[in-house]
Amino acid sequence: MPPGGLTVLAPLRPGEDEPLREVLLAIGDDIRGTGSTSPAARPHIHFSQSRQIHFARFAILDDPDRGPGKKRLLFSSNYDGDLDSHLAELIRITSDMDAIWGSCDDYRGVHSFGAFIRTHRLEPAAFYIAFREDTVEQIQRNIAIRQQLLPLLDSATAGGLATLVAASSREPSWMRTVSRLVEAVERKIVAAGRHFARALPIVGDVVRVVAQFGFANVLGGTQRVTASLGRYPVFKFFNTLTNNRLPAPKSDYTSVGLDNCAPLGPLGPRDEVPSASNRRTPPAFREDVVTQNQLTVITVVDPVQLHRVKVVLAAIDAYAKRLAPAGSLIGISTIHFVRWVLIDEGRRLLLLSDYDGTWENYIDEFAEMILSGLDAIWESSFGYPADGARDLPAFKRFLRAHQAPSELFFSAYPNETVLNIANNRQLADSLTRAANSRDLDILQRI
Repeated sequence: MPPGGLTVLAPLRPGEDEPLREVLLAIGDDIRGTGSTSPAARPHIHFSQSRQIHFARFAILDDPDRGPGKKRLLFSSNYDGDLDSHLAELIRITSDMDAIWGSCDDYRGVHSFGAFIRTHRLEPAAFYIAFREDTVEQIQRNIAIRQQLLPLLDSATAGGLATLVAASSREPSWMRTVSRLVEAVERKIVAAGRHFARALPIVGDVVRVVAQFGFANVLGGTQRVTASLGRYPVFKFFNTLTNNRLPAPKSDYTSVGLDNCAPLGPLGPRDEVPSASNRRTPPAFREDVVTQNQLTVITVVDPVQLHRVKVVLAAIDAYAKRLAPAGSLIGISTIHFVRWVLIDEGRRLLLLSDYDGTWENYIDEFAEMILSGLDAIWESSFGYPADGARDLPAFKRFLRAHQAPSELFFSAYPNETVLNIANNRQLADSLTRAANSRDLDILQRI
């Protein structure tokens, strides 16, 4: 069962946003619960006690549909298990539920927390998970194995471990070679069967999307996404077959003015920013505190383009669930989780991403690897640059203008990149194979 993604948007009572912000900031400043910044009497969410939560965040946003000055609370989490167990754990690790959720309009207490969450829960239109089979406990266990092996390995990789295992074996070399070949073939057969079973439902996905949006819309949306992905043979063939390519740029120059210090605000008519009345907190708040960062972006969707963006997100969702290899989204190996959610009955588009490294590097990699995909998603939003992500300074300004700061951000493994987790998995698998093949010498040394 892959991890779940919970997105909650709940309206706040008038005047409750600032007191709630102070509560969330205090928790965020002491996210590990060391007590260094928060007195014991203050409300706290003991995330360090969680066994299910990969990432979580809170943010306070404007609620323009309810009127000026109105606010709403965003809660996002990626978790193991079912929703009921996730909510039960949230209750268990939160010292004072009412101090947080009591600021919401229709919260009625802990006894009805599950019903409250389900009322305000939003389903993603597209959801990518880097490691669909790994729980928090598995990831943390693999981290511990790697840390224990560091003194023994010059390079803590599966290849280095395999070398040690082979060197310590008492079997004749030819027997080991045959045994390893058989094991490798068996693993590939099992992996191929697993990948086929995972990919097969994509046929149903395509039929369902075509039935809902029409063949022409699906074809056009797919072309928009794949226009810059010719490095993949299947997309290159599709682009050649449909004569698909990126449109010519409208200008050789960026549309961003020289004054990059100007306050960020709406980028055109009908555009808006997600927390205009709280610009004292910069969008970059809580970036670069740990190895990972979080990105929360809300844009206003042109209603004429709503069908198109739904098709694009459906295509991305199908690829992410059915075809994307572990730890890589179209060649990007820095994303742990990312999801797009259409909110407010399709009037706005919400992006929630948990990723490695700096914001600048992340956006640069996005623009380099999936440029046409970015355009396909956000060209439907007001304020998007005329030349899209090719106008990189303008694209970055677009994201910053629509980025909301998070008052609280939690990661269960704050020092681990996607590549670290992938290497740790390989290392743990090698140990398991060594144990199963009775390579006891290396295990005893460990």
